[in-house]
Amino acid sequence: MEEKPHRTALLSAPAGRRIRTAAARAGLTPHEILARLVERATVDDDGAVSVAPFTPGLTAVASEER
Repeated sequence: MEEKPHRTALLSAPAGRRIRTAAARAGLTPHEILARLVERATVDDDGAVSVAPFTPGLTAVASEER
C-alpha cells in the first residue's frame, strides 16, 4: 500500500469551524477540503497566497468549468 504524506495543521477555532462547515455541506471530510484548497493554492512573486473559487463537492473538472 502506498503511504501518503501526513501533516498536522493547527487552525484557529473560527477557521476550523469554517473548514468543518464547508466539509459537511460538500459531503467531504475536513482533510479532503484542506487537500483541495492546497491543490488549488498559488503563490505570486510577492508571496501572496490565493485560491480561486471552487465548489468542493464537484469534481475538479466540473468545478473549474464554472
